[in-house]
Amino acid sequence: MAEKVLKPGMPLELVGRKYNLDDPEAQEKKMASAIHDIDDSENLTITNPVIKARLIPVHAGERFNAFFFGSRIYNAPIEVVKSRSEGNIRVVDIKLTGSLQKYERREFFRLETSIPVRYLVLTAENANEFREATKNGTLLRMPGFEEGTTLDVSGGGIRFTTRTEMQPQAMVITHLVAETPDGGKKNYIFLGKLVRTGLLNNQKGRYEHCMQFVDMKREAREEFVRFIFEWEREKLKRMSGKTD
Repeated sequence: MAEKVLKPGMPLELVGRKYNLDDPEAQEKKMASAIHDIDDSENLTITNPVIKARLIPVHAGERFNAFFFGSRIYNAPIEVVKSRSEGNIRVVDIKLTGSLQKYERREFFRLETSIPVRYLVLTAENANEFREATKNGTLLRMPGFEEGTTLDVSGGGIRFTTRTEMQPQAMVITHLVAETPDGGKKNYIFLGKLVRTGLLNNQKGRYEHCMQFVDMKREAREEFVRFIFEWEREKLKRMSGKTD
């Protein structure tokens, strides 16, 4: 099945053998890569894995669980054969040590990305103004918007940082202007609830917030998920040095 499912340019993520893709313990250690070339059904070449754009050295004999992102997510155990240079990029030869299986995620796929985000906390004081602005199409011109930066985005919510402390359960409007793979711009406006908030890595003056989307229509969610996957594919395609 592998030779029918896996294709050059396909994004993938590597985690330790004892982890699945969505295990909380694996989130900070997931390594992003992409298929660079395919020798046969068991032997592949991938781009050197990265964590937050930093190259991570891997060595012959190391073993990981690999998750491949196509029309569905597939996973298989892999072993590193060797790491080498090919032209001006670093690549890694790997072999599948088990069969390729369909993987069902326990949560939405999260894309780590830094996108400027404007946000507005909804309060009793601005509730009437919010209703009127929503009705009149002037929401983004409401006073009180502040600025932050995303850490990751998904079909279920976003995680972002701010210089302002906020309270859990607060209702928030977020506005993202994201660059599309073709170089255009796309506006995303979401209503959400803060399910977790606190200091970012114990850094004084910087706060991290996890926002869960509220009352998001299925069509809007599916469109945003498509954007996330397209963005990830384009990013990893550029990293692999391959173009259509």
